[in-house]
Amino acid sequence: MSSVIEAIHLGGVNCYLFAAGDGCILVDTGFMAKRPKLEKSLESLGCTPGKLKLIVLTHGDSDHTGNADFLRNKYGCKIVMHGSDLGMVERGDMGWNRKAKPDKYSVIFRLIGFLAKAAAKKAEFEKFKPDLIVDEGFDLSPYGLEAKIVHIPGHSKGSIGVLTEDGKLCCGDFAYNVPGFQFIDDRDDQRKSLDKVKRLKIETLYPGHGKPFPMKVLLKRS
Repeated sequence: MSSVIEAIHLGGVNCYLFAAGDGCILVDTGFMAKRPKLEKSLESLGCTPGKLKLIVLTHGDSDHTGNADFLRNKYGCKIVMHGSDLGMVERGDMGWNRKAKPDKYSVIFRLIGFLAKAAAKKAEFEKFKPDLIVDEGFDLSPYGLEAKIVHIPGHSKGSIGVLTEDGKLCCGDFAYNVPGFQFIDDRDDQRKSLDKVKRLKIETLYPGHGKPFPMKVLLKRS
């Protein structure tokens, strides 16, 4: 059966809402500044309090985790993420468990980092503790979605994706569809993750930045 996924675009950052049985699962939550738009989008898609079962965070950066704690309190859901990015959200430190100098850091990402720091001065990072720590193979079917977690470090040590049975991969910042957009913390981790992804049955990638694209495009790039 084909999984149902809706993209929520929040100022250059994507969140994805999956239908999951009688409720839904949200992948990533965007910046705090985009909270009103996120709330309106969830409501328009029928994701009301009580229906949101899980928030899956692909990694610990604030543009993906900014509304997680707020939504947990409002919707009564659980937050799940990989333990290797735990300190980012518990301390509000996106450099936690990362190299002092990333292996690949594009000019566009440098600008985004500067803007993120400026925004952080205006609005404090909402620190939180996730409810569940997950790793490779974690099964989402008990929550109504035929999908599993894939551990794909490279952008961060705790980067994960959600891979559905019908070949949709929400990949966070593992891969982008924006020209010149690149941040690789550890090149060796990224290469191993790419080798893993190539072995999986994936039809379409749903990135954290840019439009969804076919797996064959990623294979051509690599």
